[in-house]
Amino acid sequence: MLIGPLMKPLLDFELLNTFATVVAEGGFKGAASKLFRSQAAISMQIKRLEELLETSLLQRNNRGIKLTQSGETLLAYTDKLLSLNNETLNALSKAPLRGEVHFGVPTDYAPYFLRHFIPQLRLTFPELVPLVTCARSRELRKMVTRAEVDIAIVTGEPTLEDSETLWSERLLWLGAKHLEVEPNTALPVALYDGDCILRDICLNDLKKREINFKPVVKSAEIINLEVAVASGLAVSLLPESCLYTNPELRELPGWPESHVLTANLIHTNSLQPKSLNRITDCILKASRYYQ
Repeated sequence: MLIGPLMKPLLDFELLNTFATVVAEGGFKGAASKLFRSQAAISMQIKRLEELLETSLLQRNNRGIKLTQSGETLLAYTDKLLSLNNETLNALSKAPLRGEVHFGVPTDYAPYFLRHFIPQLRLTFPELVPLVTCARSRELRKMVTRAEVDIAIVTGEPTLEDSETLWSERLLWLGAKHLEVEPNTALPVALYDGDCILRDICLNDLKKREINFKPVVKSAEIINLEVAVASGLAVSLLPESCLYTNPELRELPGWPESHVLTANLIHTNSLQPKSLNRITDCILKASRYYQ
């Protein structure tokens, strides 16, 4: 938007962050996985940035992406701009947050949380000491109730109301593209192990369809089930994002309508309301790309 005849358009920091992620991941597929968005959404954001700057930034090829000269120039400034943005927000805070805050995060989300959110949190609140516990969502709920964890990301439960929804994603029944199941044999299933909502949904779907199945893989981690499915060993109920990150997977035809998995935020009353709001805002900003 031009404010005056000599004014330049203002850069969108969300678009800059997406651009930096595409470059860091070497392509749209990796960026989509890292930012928890579809490849189409990532592509649209890059297109918006190119339209804003009126220049091409990336060229796609068989090996991924290649920066144009304009892209190289923009990349040189992007990291500085994003870092300065966080420093500015922190400098204008009324009072720095100090002390320890205990975060709980589901095991399946832990790699993304530790790799991306924690550095952002420490940059925004340099005097805050984050402690992290990785566990299953239902266990994290118990830990929050016992005040062992201050803030936790958990999967939504139909009978519970949580304070914030961070992002949501469809759950689909997936199998390998080359999967062949012999007729009149039990369906091989990669099954969630332990007490979790995903296991409940999976077993409920199989029961409703009256499917004869055999658990051939059991794991508490989604990545293990995804690999088992991609190898052709079994089918399973997996997050839709697996389709974008694993080309060996396909949606099984004729299965029940997709379910929606939500990632929600819960917390104790151990933090001062203002401190809680500031930390929550940071988590919400970090999760915008997941939606």
